[in-house]
Amino acid sequence: MFSRLSIRPCKAGIGLLAVLAASLYVARSYALLALDAQPSAWVAAMDLSDYNLAGGNTVAFRGDFVRATWDGDLVAHNVSSSALFSVKWRAREQLPAWGSRKIFTSTASGSGAAFRWSGTSAISAAQQALLGDATKGPKVLDYLRGDSSNEISASNTAGLFRSRYSKLGAVIHSRPFYDGSTVYVGANDGMLHAFDSATGVERFAYVPSMLFAGGKLASVSTPYASGFPYTVDAPLAIDTVSGSRILVAGLGAGAMGLYAINISNPAPADESAAAAMAKWELTAASTGYANLGNVMSAPVIARLNTGDTAVLVPNGLNSGGGVSSLFVIRASDGVRLAEISAGSRMTDGSENGLGGIAAVDVDGNGTVDLVYAGDLKGTLWKFDLRANSLPTAATALYTPDSSTLRPITAAPSVSQHPRGGMMVNFGTGQVYGSADLTSTTTEYLYGVWDSASATASSLVAQTLTSVSITTPVATVRTASSNAVNYASGAKGWRIGLGSGERLVGGDTMVDSGRFIVTTSVPNSGSGQGAWLLEISALTGGPSGTPFFDLNGDGSINSRDSVNVGSGSSASNEVPVGKWLGSGAWSQPVLAQYSKTLDLPLLNYNPNATLPAYTTTITTTPVLGGVYGGHFDFDIFYGCGTALTTKSSCSGHRHVHEYDDKYNVVGVNMLNASDPAFNLINAIPSSTTPTFKILVANTRWSPAATLVVGSTISGEGWKLPVSPEGFLADTAGGAAKTFTRATLSKLIYVLPLNAFSNKDWGTGEVRSGLIPTKTGCVQANANPTLAWMDGAFTVQIVNATADASDVLVNTPADAGGYRLKDNA
Repeated sequence: MFSRLSIRPCKAGIGLLAVLAASLYVARSYALLALDAQPSAWVAAMDLSDYNLAGGNTVAFRGDFVRATWDGDLVAHNVSSSALFSVKWRAREQLPAWGSRKIFTSTASGSGAAFRWSGTSAISAAQQALLGDATKGPKVLDYLRGDSSNEISASNTAGLFRSRYSKLGAVIHSRPFYDGSTVYVGANDGMLHAFDSATGVERFAYVPSMLFAGGKLASVSTPYASGFPYTVDAPLAIDTVSGSRILVAGLGAGAMGLYAINISNPAPADESAAAAMAKWELTAASTGYANLGNVMSAPVIARLNTGDTAVLVPNGLNSGGGVSSLFVIRASDGVRLAEISAGSRMTDGSENGLGGIAAVDVDGNGTVDLVYAGDLKGTLWKFDLRANSLPTAATALYTPDSSTLRPITAAPSVSQHPRGGMMVNFGTGQVYGSADLTSTTTEYLYGVWDSASATASSLVAQTLTSVSITTPVATVRTASSNAVNYASGAKGWRIGLGSGERLVGGDTMVDSGRFIVTTSVPNSGSGQGAWLLEISALTGGPSGTPFFDLNGDGSINSRDSVNVGSGSSASNEVPVGKWLGSGAWSQPVLAQYSKTLDLPLLNYNPNATLPAYTTTITTTPVLGGVYGGHFDFDIFYGCGTALTTKSSCSGHRHVHEYDDKYNVVGVNMLNASDPAFNLINAIPSSTTPTFKILVANTRWSPAATLVVGSTISGEGWKLPVSPEGFLADTAGGAAKTFTRATLSKLIYVLPLNAFSNKDWGTGEVRSGLIPTKTGCVQANANPTLAWMDGAFTVQIVNATADASDVLVNTPADAGGYRLKDNA
């Protein structure tokens, strides 16, 4: 055996530099067009088919997107009883042919129409005009359906429309909704999509008609210099109304309005049957809806004490009157039952608007009694719906002073207080415009007691403290435990967040007395990140027991506390938070992991300005290589039968920070940026010898892709191998034999976000690229602990090698195969 080629990634010198300018919160007015520049500072949570993992049959559904291209996906994951994830299907890979998809919209008359340019029940002439003239318009419509023939590409430089990797648009703020056989989600391709939950095949799609206005829908096809339009980008609600299954949603930043469709039959036979699902649509031009704006939060479908089944909807942003209000809408036909006022414009004349809502059935009789929501002025409102008639105005439950006025956009969490009444937990923050990204204003989390007994004039202040630990490497938080004396009339508590940190996006939750949220730090670029916090809902302090496995022993117990301070002031405290890492994160959902443990699960997106993954195998310049760190690269040859140090090899080359030095995300080992890494240096002859290939330490760098020849390509940990462990064309097939002349490709490539902590498809959340020994690893220092120090390693071996020469890499979880020592 003659040559070992070692790819040696390392994570030295990783750091984060944030330069933030101090600022005061200033109420801002955001016009409709400004929302198209809304930063993607958070992502919608996943939904689960079963929130109890014990049976091992849970499927998780999560939205995905690539920020730079606006391509998107809905991904289904099988989730084991031990919370390991594996991909079940990707919706973008299951889309029917564009001409056969069942896509429909609504016309001005409110009736459904096939999303076709012409034919039976097609779009109206007015809608046609908003897509384009008789020549271009049909091409725009077909492009939106998925036709790629007019996309700009290397072979079609005269193309008309934006090129796409995925025919699905970015899924960002619309949370997937699992409803038995079907899962629904909104995407920024102008459509609500319905997918078969077992296969991922699209069942139908709906185009809300208000997107035609102003050419918004047509703009989805435009090749953008920067920025992309939002279209269908809000969470949705589904419930049964008078025997029919109804779906209702807003469009987020996409448009001002609401739509409802009847999904009683989620698998229409054809496009005509799909068009019959259209139910109603509402805009600010609809009677009684002048204050309906961009609805950014999920509606609630509920029975009322009036006897009606209604849709409760916050009016959102950009309303005609700039006010904050709650719409109560009859679910069956969209008729307004009430608009309940909850605040006027701000004192400086800028806009107000109602954020996410939480509805509560106090007496357990199946009707909604109370609704809580906050507005952009920072006021927490209480809507009392207990009477058999609807009120005209809400009551302010909490109003901040002028120095702490902050917008409330995320829905509150509500739980019963042990002394009666309700405990309402909420937080402040917004990310609606680019100016929000650089704000360093202190935002807050709150707990406010809704009770006549809450007589105190102020809230108890708590503080957060960050603590860095080394085993494992992590940053956690502890909280003060100042007493909140409800027996003496305490009103609640408040805790200040870090610089630029805020609570945005989706629903928050209270579970087992803990207020559980993800707080975002949405700085511009890839430097953003998030904290996972679990604090006492009643006090804002520690809950008393740890909530994550800090020491990595597989259990959550008192050993997962952290030492704070030193000397006589040292204390052992329970962490209340953990830094999740960079990227955009969702609010958590809780899955039952055991009888005593609920596990928080989060959706994640790297939210990189460049594509998160290379869509073609390339090593062309990408502006600085892999985000958040770098990889080193080594080649060893002429090493005899045992590689222990570089000095034992006649040929060796090491380059520190290879990706940063050459601005690449990979190495083409037949034509490398540094010619010293070309395979010809180890194998001068193009015809001899013949060789086979082994790949080791694959699961420790699950983001790494290897391309070998013309038929072998994929993430290293799932490359096809022969029964002996050599690379093969198919899993379990015969070992592939090469000469240098027949080896058409030998390329190692990484996604830009390779250092992100996520599930790379292996069923575990971890960094996508890290050896067991960080730093510039250039030797096999401790092979019994981790062969080649855990670095992703490719071995070129003589074709005469057989099963007796190969062993499964050790330790076993490293993945892959290697030569035996002295083989």
